[in-house]
Amino acid sequence: MTTHDLEYEYNPRVSTPDVEHYIEQAALESAQVRPELEGHYDVRYGPQSLMTCDIFPAGPDAPIHVFFHGGYWRGRDKSDYSFMVPAFLEAGITLVLPNYDLCPDVDLKTIVRQTADCLTWVKAHGHQWGCDTSRISASGHSAGAHLLAMALCPDFEHSIPPDVLRKAVLISGLFELDPVARISVNDDIRLTPSLIEELSPVRHPPYADLDLDILVGGNETVSWIRQSEDYHAYVKDRVSGVHFEVLEGHDHFSIVADFSDPRSPVTRACINAALGA
Repeated sequence: MTTHDLEYEYNPRVSTPDVEHYIEQAALESAQVRPELEGHYDVRYGPQSLMTCDIFPAGPDAPIHVFFHGGYWRGRDKSDYSFMVPAFLEAGITLVLPNYDLCPDVDLKTIVRQTADCLTWVKAHGHQWGCDTSRISASGHSAGAHLLAMALCPDFEHSIPPDVLRKAVLISGLFELDPVARISVNDDIRLTPSLIEELSPVRHPPYADLDLDILVGGNETVSWIRQSEDYHAYVKDRVSGVHFEVLEGHDHFSIVADFSDPRSPVTRACINAALGA
């Protein structure tokens, strides 16, 4: 591929129409819903500056779902995703929305460590909000799906303990990092050959006792869809259960915007993971 082709295929801000509309709409919907929510904001799960999370308890003995946002490891904020909360509360699920430090202030390995730290912290502290810490599930979108997939790899130096969660939903994820090193975002991410090898989930099997949903939008680029296809092929015989689905009509940003609809496929996948955890 030419440099231009790579940028189109692997940079959703280039290939997706109306990106700013999606970002503005998410921020607007989240700002509108937050005053109606009884949440615990900016709760610290670790010492580094952005290791905080927002917690929205659903009541006694509720299962917990943790959602890791995207932004190519260099942008976005948990506050952009408060619009997700009502669907989870309605289903009786406590939702945790974490932040993590961003490139280039930290390197990508540090962010994967923070992801694992967050999940381990939720397991240890979720009882403080009345939650059932034996029932934890998680999801991630885009870069967040990558972070979650890597945190679930037992050969990563800082993976989560195997008993933290059993169900995960990976939405429009990046699983092979080699192409990312050849587009403009790498000015901030600073991938090297050794980091690509160490942090590409398609090269590292996850825990075997996992149920995984792998979702991707049918209107995403061919190369981005292939990332999920290849990861599905890699894990389908390595984990206890896996479901792969292309959600037709969705691009890289509309797929996560659908969390505002409790009946949408992406919302239902995460709710079912949480209730089945």
